[in-house]
Amino acid sequence: MKTLKINSEKDLYVAAFKLLNILGPVAGVSIIIGTVAIGYVQTRPQDLPVTHILTKGDRTFNLSVASTPEQLEKGLKFRASLNSDRGMLFNLGGEIYNVPFWMYNVNFPLDIFYLKDNVVTTAIYNAEPCHKTPCPIYKGKVADQVLELVRGAANIKVGDKLNIQPLSVLPKNNISVDRGNSLRTKNNR
Repeated sequence: MKTLKINSEKDLYVAAFKLLNILGPVAGVSIIIGTVAIGYVQTRPQDLPVTHILTKGDRTFNLSVASTPEQLEKGLKFRASLNSDRGMLFNLGGEIYNVPFWMYNVNFPLDIFYLKDNVVTTAIYNAEPCHKTPCPIYKGKVADQVLELVRGAANIKVGDKLNIQPLSVLPKNNISVDRGNSLRTKNNR
């Protein structure tokens, strides 16, 4: 291993200057890349899986569910669009009064439904996107969940009981491998 030998104070300053000439640009580039990466991650829409369905009349909506504080905060922000048969269900973790929701950084209008035990307590129709604060804050009287759907996608009113169900695993059936015996009946075996 080579040892750096510094003969004088001037050599120390020269060595430090050379080191700064190398580390300075590396640090600057790292800060720029880090800032861009953080900005990208913060403005990227979340992609939660569909885990529930809502059936309303002859329509079925596939719902993603936000449950953690981070998921609840991000919601449908930064998405370019939402299919008319999709929505997001926000599980609030308990009954909350005067539940505030806003449309900051949501790019399309939504209908917002505040639910308590799957019954609509408050309905906000055509909540408009907002890209600068302050944004309007929409409040529901009481809710344990909030449902967001594309504007006008469902005919839902205050007092409606919604049929929201988790996607169930398909039941097992008696499918077996055909070993060439498919034409045999029980009596021929």
